[in-house]
This record gives sequence, structure tokens and C-alpha cells, in this order.
Amino acid sequence: MKFLISLLIFLSCTPLFAAPATNTQIAFVPDIHFHDIYGDFSDAGFAGIPVDKAKDAVSIRSMQAQIHSTRLFNENYFALIATLDDIAAKGVKLVALPGDFTDDGQPVHLNGLKTILDDYAKKYGMRFFAIPGNHDPVRPFKTAGGKSDFLGSKGQQIGIYSTDHPRCEHVAKDNHSLVCSDKIAHAGYQELVEIMAPFGLQPDSRDLLWETPFGEQVSLVERSYSQCAKNNKARCKQVPDTSYLVEPVTGLWLLAIDANVYVPEFKNGTLVFQGSGNAGYNKVLTEKPYLMKWITNVVKRAKEQHKTLVAFSHFPMGEFYDGQTQSIKSLFGESAFQLAREPELNTRKLLAETGLKLHIGGHMHMNDTAIIETEHNTLFNIQAPSIAAYRPAYKLVTLNNQLAKVDTITIDDVPYFDTLFSAYQTEHDYLQKNAPAQLWDKRILTAKNYQSFSKQHLQALARWRFIPREWPADFRDKVQKMSLLEVISLLSDDSALSKVQQQQLQTKTVLDFISDFYLVRNAGTLAFADISESTQQTYQTMGELLNGTAECKNKLARKSNNGGTLCQLKIALTQAFSIYSNLSNALPDQCLIIDMSKKTSLHDCKDN
Repeated sequence: MKFLISLLIFLSCTPLFAAPATNTQIAFVPDIHFHDIYGDFSDAGFAGIPVDKAKDAVSIRSMQAQIHSTRLFNENYFALIATLDDIAAKGVKLVALPGDFTDDGQPVHLNGLKTILDDYAKKYGMRFFAIPGNHDPVRPFKTAGGKSDFLGSKGQQIGIYSTDHPRCEHVAKDNHSLVCSDKIAHAGYQELVEIMAPFGLQPDSRDLLWETPFGEQVSLVERSYSQCAKNNKARCKQVPDTSYLVEPVTGLWLLAIDANVYVPEFKNGTLVFQGSGNAGYNKVLTEKPYLMKWITNVVKRAKEQHKTLVAFSHFPMGEFYDGQTQSIKSLFGESAFQLAREPELNTRKLLAETGLKLHIGGHMHMNDTAIIETEHNTLFNIQAPSIAAYRPAYKLVTLNNQLAKVDTITIDDVPYFDTLFSAYQTEHDYLQKNAPAQLWDKRILTAKNYQSFSKQHLQALARWRFIPREWPADFRDKVQKMSLLEVISLLSDDSALSKVQQQQLQTKTVLDFISDFYLVRNAGTLAFADISESTQQTYQTMGELLNGTAECKNKLARKSNNGGTLCQLKIALTQAFSIYSNLSNALPDQCLIIDMSKKTSLHDCKDN
């Protein structure tokens, strides 16, 4: 009897070394950028816009705002519901939200998101595990916020700002283009956690384990670190860190890493925090070194206790341009394509040296796979796409012991995605009459499904933002409307081309190529649903012809007095087609299998 009592006491005091997770699925849905289209500002004087297909008046951002942004603001409301329906239909119970789950952490959107998540948790027994991104919160502490581009009932833009915003200090009573409401303020960590606490940010009675880098503390006061001004190291403030480790089901450890870093400056007697969008893991190393120690310790314990460990955060741990970073810098410049967000090589290696095997990140709205190899470990970084951008999808990870199958689930058909089209038509009519220079292509309103809509959104974004900012001016002005055949004819002798090659190259313009370039940059091989095999072959032919042209300096100089410019054009095009080819032929990004028990083991599902 004494032996039995002693054994029971021993077991109750000993950690459970359960078997690793088997047949366990987790859906990863980053960058929802949730905007509650039914957010109510009527108490502040904004009644919204009546839309025939909507259940109530809606509070939405303009189409003009959407096509200048890397994310959709309005349709992702319906995309989120379609995504959760898809997850529910698959019987998946665990859903991770790796940051930017709201658009700027505003209370109206946080509360709207919580209502939806609570509903799916109740109906389907889902559990959600959120970790903040750079849009939630925008700054670590509550700040004034708002947007200038909500859509008015006549198609005009209306500003909605928090009451402490400078624009709301002196508002005339008859100013109908400005609305002031604290529902649109930018929440800080404290306000965010108060609303989102049930979704992993605080412990739940169902958790088998829940801890933070600071122990088992729940209060944000205890879960904080000292952040000092970059221009005055004596000026510091305690900043919350919401990282946590949770064991939601036996054998599975989910490591949620808060990689937000808000570096302050000391200005006019106060600390002014910068956003965290370009900081990421490069700044984690210098500003949050305790996280690296904690991650290393978690990895060690997971191995000792035979747990299957999967990490997620908002920011990428690997590079996300398939080894094309230097080529992109050479053609587009050091700051193009959001390269500031890429972890440096040393950062990537140090992250891999923690022993982590699998990390799912967001932030870039891209579908990509990266491998970081060091002497002691291999880290697989999975970039999950956004449901608020092309091509809308989420990642589904299925675990069997140390084997992880990663599927990319596209969200192409979204019920009610066209609900707001009549409001956009009103906006288009208004712009046509009052601001024709700002008119957008209304063909986007003919989209038959959400996939097509998101594609046209990206193409419009490329036209209005990416091409003017990122492509060399000479390149844009001289050749983007030319056919690929005209370009080859300009650069070299085209008499050797076959009729088939000439026909291929005549069908596509440089602008067509640039448009498809961005599709592949965002979606990887998922973009091939919208780029035909014949088009891919045309681009391959063009790349081969550019690589095959003779030394440009001599031949082009003889063809034209402007041989130097033509030479630059040839080099730029050669680089662009080479980058496109490498982005198109990278590591598997739709379905892959990772063996986390081995140093290096990644397979395309097609090969198994």
C-alpha cells in the first residue's frame, strides 16, 4: 500500500512524457486583416451605405483605397467566413492566427472578429491561437487612429478618426466628410489582449500546458521587457510581449512567438515608437534576446518529452524570394520588394541553431517554402499566403509523430464576395464625374469568383503602385506596351526565329509579363492556375532568347546611336525573366512533406 501511494505521488509530480502528436491537424491563417464591414458608427453620425445584397448598411473602405494596398479591406470579411467554413468541413479543430488578424487593431474590428471566432468555437468546437502582427497592435500602446477613405453613400470618401486624433480637434458641425469615433482608435497590447484573451493569449482550462518566456504569468505587466530609445539608451519603457507555448492536445506543442519589435525614439520629452513592419527577427536578436534563449529551451524540452513542436509567428524566419534577393536588388534597388523585411543570413542561421524544425510565418502575403541549413540543424520556414490577397489560401499542417504534411488550401470560391459591388459602382460613377484621373478599371466588378477578384486586385495594384515605384523609368516608358517579339526584334536579329516562336512572342506584351511576374511573386506555383502552359512556354522562350543574344555593347551600338540604352534594356529584361524563371521553379510550395526527425528531409507530395 505504501508503495502504491509513493508511486501515485511520483507520477503526480512527474511531467507527462506522452507520445508525439498523431493525426493532428492545425490550420494556419495569417494576415486576415479583418475589417468588420458591419461595424456600427451610427452613434458618431455615420450610418454606412445601404447595399441591396447586404443584411445591414455597411461601413467599408473605397475600391480606390483597396487597389493602392497590398491587402483587401472589405471582401476578406466574406473570405474569413468561407475559410472557417472550409476548416470546419474538414473537421479541423485547431486554428492558428499568425498575426495581422485585424486591420490596425481597432476595437470595431477586434470585437467583430471575436464575435465570429466565438461563433465557430461554439458551433464546431474550434480553438483559435492568435499571436500579434505589426497591424495588431500598430504601436505597443494605444494611439489615435483612423482612415480617410471610408466610402460615403454618394461614392465620395469619408474620414473616420478617433476623437483624440488631430483631425477631430476642431470639427465643424456641418463637416459631413469627417466622423469621429473611438471605435477606430489603434488599440495597444492591453486593449488587444482584453478582447483576444480567449484565443491563446491567456491560459485556458483545456490547456495541458501554457507558459510564456517569463514563466506562467498572465498579466502583461509581468510579461514585458525593457525597450530603450535608439537615440537615448537612458530612456526606456516596459513593453509587453505576448509570446506563449501551449499544449492544446496531448503531444502537440504550439510555440506562438511575438516577434513584434517597436523601437522608440526620444522626441520632445517622450518616447515615440516606430512600427514593427520592417523590424522582424533582425531586431528580435538585438532587442529581445531572451526570446532566443526561451525558444532554445522549449526545443530542448520538447525533444526530451517527445512532443511534436511547431512554431508560428507573424514574421518570416527565412528568405522569401527563392534565392533571388541579390538579383532583385540589382534590377529594382536595395529597398524594392519589401526586402527590408527579409531576415539577414546571420539571423536565419541563429534561428536555425535554436533547434526549431518547422515555423509558419505570414506578413509577406506570399506562398513560399524556404530551408535554413546550419551545421547542427535544418529549419523549414513556410510562408503562408493571405486570404486578403492573391492567391487567397491558408496552410493546413497534418502531424504524425515527427512527420509534417503541409497542404496549401486555396479559397477561390467565396459566397457573397460580390456583395459590395453596387457600392463600388456608385464610387466609380462619382470618380468619373469628379476625379477622372483616379478612375480604376471597373472590369474588376465582372469577377466571377474570389480568385479572379483577388487576381484583378493585384493587377490593379501593380499598375497603380508596384510598377511606378519598382520598375526603372526607362523600362516602363519605352517598352511595357511593346510585344515580346518587338522587344526581341529591337535587341537582336529576329530572322532566325521560327514562325511558332514569332507567334508566341507576338501574343504577349511586356506589361503582360510584368503582371504575371507579380502573380508568381505572390503565389508561387499557385499562380499557374491563372498563367497558361502556353504563356509559361512563351516566357521560357523569351528568357532563352535573351540569354542567347550576343554581347550587347558591340551589336547594339551598331544598330542604334543609343546602343547604351538598348544594352541596359537587354540586361534588365534578361534579369527580370531570370528572376521569374527561378521564382517559378523553386521548392515545393503547394503540398510538401517534412521529416522533422532528420537534419534535411523535404519532399513534394507528388513524389510520395
